[in-house]
Amino acid sequence: MMYGIPVSDRTVYGVGVSRESTTLPAKRGPRPRLTRDEVLAAALRVIDSAPPSAFTMRRVADDLGVGVMTLYGYVRSKEEILEGLVAQLMSDPLPTAGTAPTWDECLRAEARHLHGVGRRHPNLVILVLGQHSATPGLFRLRERMLTALLDAGFTEVTALHTLGVLCNYALGFAGAQAAAAPIDLPERIRELPETEFPSLSGLAMDYAIHLDDEAFTFGLELLIAGLQAELATGG
Repeated sequence: MMYGIPVSDRTVYGVGVSRESTTLPAKRGPRPRLTRDEVLAAALRVIDSAPPSAFTMRRVADDLGVGVMTLYGYVRSKEEILEGLVAQLMSDPLPTAGTAPTWDECLRAEARHLHGVGRRHPNLVILVLGQHSATPGLFRLRERMLTALLDAGFTEVTALHTLGVLCNYALGFAGAQAAAAPIDLPERIRELPETEFPSLSGLAMDYAIHLDDEAFTFGLELLIAGLQAELATGG
């Protein structure tokens, strides 16, 4: 009761107001606070878990439990997300302190690092190289490799050819490894007519090692050895 009038019967300017109608709407909770690194981490989870075509800002927002517009406070577009991921994942693999690496140490480290990124995140490689290869992170990778080659005495043409060969080898090998062979491939090879495929059928049970990490290292060392021979003859 207030002044003899029940609360439920109070009026405002002659209009009846109930207790329920005077209740203020609940305040919204605080906007989720994120960091740019959290957005990039969520994007990488989305990229790793679905085909490249499924990478959208909406899926990244859903992963974080926020609205799409919230993301734009941290990144402007999918392209900026990809640039950020490349900058994180393809940074210089060699320590900045200590003795400067030789050109072949530099190339080995860069190729192994690039291959490792391709192994762990094949969908990211498809997105970056297929649509967004002109990212600052990739330019820095190319700059490091070209500098090592030119400083060692290789010609500009050889340096550029080497850059293409090593990058394509590292990422191509990782892509081949990501495309898993059928589980029954050894059995299928063994069933081939031995008269037509004597070498292949004889190596059926060991065939899978042609795409293991040791095979990648073997090929990389062949490339380095070839470059060493090239440098000895004038680069």
